[in-house]
Parts: sequence; structure tokens; C-alpha cells
Amino acid sequence: MRTIALVALCIVIPACANGQCNPTLSDVNPDVNSKQQLAHWEQTAYKLHQGGKFDDELTCRLEYSKLAWEAMSKDPKILDKYELYNALFLNELPLAILLEGKKRVDEAEKVFRRNQEELDHLRIAGNDIKSDNQLGLAQLLFSTGKTEEAQKICSHWKNRVKHNADFAVQAVRTNVPTPPLYDAPEVEIGRWNLACGDPQRGEDILRTQMLAHPEMLAPYTALGNYYVQTGAFAKVMELALQERRLRNRAKD
Repeated sequence: MRTIALVALCIVIPACANGQCNPTLSDVNPDVNSKQQLAHWEQTAYKLHQGGKFDDELTCRLEYSKLAWEAMSKDPKILDKYELYNALFLNELPLAILLEGKKRVDEAEKVFRRNQEELDHLRIAGNDIKSDNQLGLAQLLFSTGKTEEAQKICSHWKNRVKHNADFAVQAVRTNVPTPPLYDAPEVEIGRWNLACGDPQRGEDILRTQMLAHPEMLAPYTALGNYYVQTGAFAKVMELALQERRLRNRAKD
């Protein structure tokens, strides 16, 4: 479960007034380039998500996606490999998840599949982001009756996802000073169950990890994404409140 970007896409730019996605930065300043505009959309979309404004978030993410792919169609090298990774991680994967949650299933499937195509050719992309995207696709396929392909995806990742956390567990065991636990095999297994096995079991596993490791972001991210993808937006906000309570309690 990837929860931290490798690098920032670009400079940080203040969000639009009132958290909306208009006007674009280029309307205000014609010298703004595509990377600056992408950074602006991403930051604004994140703030809208945090505020529970999911329709406005979707508008931002669609604007980001449109600009990114248009820019790359004109110049395939406009984003280096790290910037492309971040575009997929910070926008395209959340976009696919949100599109399905908003019942725009055909569009969501197209984005998941485009992500997979890009990730297959991106050397720095690990199994964490690849499994997140493919399990998201599998969840969508199950919901639309395309069970054969969904089952193949689930079978491929069933015994692999737990190893996504190997680097995090190893870091806690060997690094000095000891870093915070970033991921755990149980989180990855819980994520797999949300998409492929027993969703209630997956949720129970993730909630157990939240209580055991309240400062670990991965279980909140996995469960939050599941709620978004299933359109349970009230639960997304409830989970955010629970996360704040658990984190504050851990600090006391």
C-alpha cells in the first residue's frame, strides 16, 4: 500500500479561492506551465477530498488528467519517470476510484486499465502501486459481472501482496534510528480481502491494524479508498474523524 509520494510533482501553489477548481492558473498568469498547473490541481483536489467535497474533487482530478495526457501527447518526455509515477499515484489512481464511487463505471475502468498499461512500462513502479491499481480494477470487475478476469487478478496477487510490506518491516528491524512502521503484511492482506475475498474480514483486519498502529497511514488509506470506490462517502468522513482521534490518543 503506497501512501507517500516519491517526490513532489512541482512547486506548491496555493489552492483556488473557496476550494474550487476554477479559474485555472493560466487564466490568472499566462506564464504558468503545465507542471505548475498539475501541481495546482493535485493540491486543490487533495484539499477538496479532505473537506468531503467529492464532486468538486472529481472535477479537479478530471482537469488534472486531461491536462497531463494532453501534455504528454505533445511531448512524451515532459514528465520524467518520477513525475509520471506521481501523476499515476497522486491523481490517476484516486481518479479511477472516485469515478467508480460516482457510478461512472465505464470511465473508471478505462482509467484503471490505462494506469496498468503505464505502470507495466514504468521501471520504478513496484508491486505496491501495481497491486493497488489492479485490485481496484478487480473490485470494479466483480461489481460489473466480469468475474473471470477479476478472479485472475485476485489469484495473481493473493500470495504476493503481503510482501509489499517487507521493506517496511525490515526497516523497523534493522534501521537506526528505528523509523515508524509504514506498512504491514496484515494491511496488504486486508486490502486484498476488500477487493477479492471477504470485504467484512478485510475491514476488520484493517481496523485491528488501526488500533494496533494508530500512526500507520496505510490501513486508513486502504479502507478510505474502499469506501470511496463503493460510494460510501459518509463512511469516508467518519473514518477521517476516527483517524484523528486515534492519532491524537497515540500522542497523549
